Amino acid sequence: MERLTLEDILRQKTREFLASQLKITAPEFYGAWKEGKAVILDVRSNEEVELVKIGPAIHIPLNELPDRWEELPRDRLIAVFCPGKIRAGLAYAFLRSKGFKEVKVLNASLDDLAALERP
Repeated sequence: MERLTLEDILRQKTREFLASQLKITAPEFYGAWKEGKAVILDVRSNEEVELVKIGPAIHIPLNELPDRWEELPRDRLIAVFCPGKIRAGLAYAFLRSKGFKEVKVLNASLDDLAALERP
């Protein structure tokens, strides 16, 4: 398993990379999730999740991720969620440094995620 350093990850961050490879849209994620190939990692705080919970998400607040990252599956795409994408980007870099290869920032709002399940 290839482990990247934080320095390696930061060197990859070109404008083109950030615009495409780092992110996954809600519909793209939803298709992979329905096939059992993806999970949502919700890195919002406990207080934020108490207000609005994402049903199928694995909730690990960003500040707990260094102690709980081994709870995450390595055989599925991990789509990291937070509303502002900053915490998601930090979680992305952290997970990549731990050897996770299939990690994306979920480029979606709570409304986008809710709309996927509406008829």
